[in-house]
Amino acid sequence: MQSQEVSGSRFQVLGFSIRTVILFSRPETRTRLQDRHPIPVIRSLSRFSGRLLKPGFLILFLLAMFSCPESTAARSQKTNFVNTLMSPNTKMTAAADKKVVVPAPFYDALRKALKKRKTTVDKICPGADPVARRILEEYGAIFLADKKVLPPPACVFTNEDQVTAFQAAAGFVVETIADADIELQPQAMKALLKAREKAQKEALDITPRGGAEAARRNYEDSMRLWDTRFLPALDYWLGQGRLSEDQVSRLKGLPLHEQIAEVLELEKAGIFFSKDLSKSILYSIAAPGTSQHIAMLALDVTEFDNPRVRELLAEHGWFQTVLSDLPHFTYLGLKEKDLPKHGLKSVVVDGQTFWIPNVENEISPAPSAYR
Repeated sequence: MQSQEVSGSRFQVLGFSIRTVILFSRPETRTRLQDRHPIPVIRSLSRFSGRLLKPGFLILFLLAMFSCPESTAARSQKTNFVNTLMSPNTKMTAAADKKVVVPAPFYDALRKALKKRKTTVDKICPGADPVARRILEEYGAIFLADKKVLPPPACVFTNEDQVTAFQAAAGFVVETIADADIELQPQAMKALLKAREKAQKEALDITPRGGAEAARRNYEDSMRLWDTRFLPALDYWLGQGRLSEDQVSRLKGLPLHEQIAEVLELEKAGIFFSKDLSKSILYSIAAPGTSQHIAMLALDVTEFDNPRVRELLAEHGWFQTVLSDLPHFTYLGLKEKDLPKHGLKSVVVDGQTFWIPNVENEISPAPSAYR
């Protein structure tokens, strides 16, 4: 909306005279002002918009009001007027003027991003494969990353040779951080080091949680970590009588892809496989061949609970994108304000903001600090 300047003649406003007034407010505030301060004020405050008062004018305006000779009643009237302007209900702040950004649909944004990379959604995650599509909707933020990095060619790698070939094509660099050799794609590492340098200037640090495994992983690593959740959960649910010995034996013998599918089905019945057995295993550890660490665009951060550290990482393109996995950060190389138009929505868990694919029927688990 356009603001209106009232000029050309003097107006009496609560005991003092002004020639020009530029004020901004919301329609509901205009109504309130009209009720409290009739004709003279309304003539000078003729149009309002929702924008912030110009600071220089506001200072002069208030000084003029309170420097004029006046009766006690007049000063009381002025005080009420100023309180109306500055009250929380008036919302005269820059933040209040920000428009709520509606995130783009994830699949629309993904199709556009993949088209630029000359591939399609069905090529990276076949629609007929429910496991692949579930992985995409949980971990898919990585496929929206900046063009300077290379996302995986598929949602699920099925063997070590595929992972090795991809990591060679993407390339990676090594840096020693807190006595651990960290391997990431070059652009991701560059951004991390800049964020860390800035953190150290503020007497903070950004370090890997869990040593070298906090960054690049191979296929065998993802298999081993899967078993650290899968096998103990089988024993627990067997002891609880929720699974039989035959079921446990069958699950252990299934081909990996079928095993993952069976686990996800059991979780629909409340038989969870995360470390604390309270939520999906996907919020505790990635299924084999699906981890963002394989793409060398993820880092588990020791200082994840420090708000300033999270802020510095976000300033350099690193965001939390796996719902409930608190230490896990993903390099997207994008500005936070642009994430909604890339099909990501913000979800707050335990006071921390996660940027996840904007798809329907998402699951919102309890927070966990463990992978």
